[in-house]
Amino acid sequence: MINKFFEIKSSTIIKTNIIIPNYQLIMHNVIKELKEIKAKNIFLQIPEGLKTRAEELINTLEENGFDVICSMDPCFGACDIKPDTAKLNNCDAIVHLGHNKFLENNTIPIIYLPLTFELNHIDKLIKNLINYLKKEKINEIGFVTTIQYLEHIPKIKDELKKENIKLVTKKGEKVEEGQILGCNYSSAPNTKNIVYFGEGLFHPLGIHFSTQKEIIIFNPTENLISHLDKEKDKFLRERILLIEQAKDASEFAILISSKLGQNRIKIARQIKKDLEANGKKAKIYSMDFISQTFLLGINASAFINTACPRISIDDFKEYKKPIINFYEVEYLLGKSYDDYKIKMFY
Repeated sequence: MINKFFEIKSSTIIKTNIIIPNYQLIMHNVIKELKEIKAKNIFLQIPEGLKTRAEELINTLEENGFDVICSMDPCFGACDIKPDTAKLNNCDAIVHLGHNKFLENNTIPIIYLPLTFELNHIDKLIKNLINYLKKEKINEIGFVTTIQYLEHIPKIKDELKKENIKLVTKKGEKVEEGQILGCNYSSAPNTKNIVYFGEGLFHPLGIHFSTQKEIIIFNPTENLISHLDKEKDKFLRERILLIEQAKDASEFAILISSKLGQNRIKIARQIKKDLEANGKKAKIYSMDFISQTFLLGINASAFINTACPRISIDDFKEYKKPIINFYEVEYLLGKSYDDYKIKMFY
């Protein structure tokens, strides 16, 4: 399976190379592997941000002798693989763009093609980080990032070493060294300070509440360094409020996803038993795409999400009833909030 990052060594445009602004997508290794496994009919999965380039991607594959069916369903990550849909359309391989390998024991060959975010100002970024760490007298940091920035870790590590600053990375479960996902923080090192190299607050909040470490947010697109501070308190208040609201429910809807990488039926059944043992009623509901719209008519007064954790964290305001993640059930059943944690590996 393809699970590597590739580089263009020159500006020459090759037939199998597609250049996307800010991103670099190299197809020639995918073409090579498809031919090696004698694939003919390809099921192509593309992240939302690349669907404007769908025709270009399809053309590249077709020019190399493949028949292509492109999925236009939302693709939420490497957990969102659709082998049944591929087989339904008589495809013999899946090309999955934007993410690296996540699922094991696949029933159809899957070729993963990660994306790499180009940072032309990487030297300025490193200088800014070094200056900040020296100012704060920090000589060791843990370091985590998303898949788009993984290839920049060696250079950052080497430059920090020259300044006697140690950069520590860790190989987590089902991820590359230094890589985190919205559902997987197992690569977070056991250091006092952890630098999150990326955008947004979801990941740094997840790292903090799964490790209890101090998180330094380094946004590479804006070259800004910040901390969570108020965001930590706001996040915790929101989670506690949702859990407290859910405590008043007499009947729960436990939500499971049919997406291969998000299905947690065993956990759902255990939660059902735990709730019933505490005098609550609970039913299990399955769907591919979890949303408020598809839950209309269910009489439960609270939802427990066992699928992607971002549903309950990013989108909870879209739901008319409190929605919490499965690991929060223990707080619903009485555990103290003093040690509130997000599950390290969801």
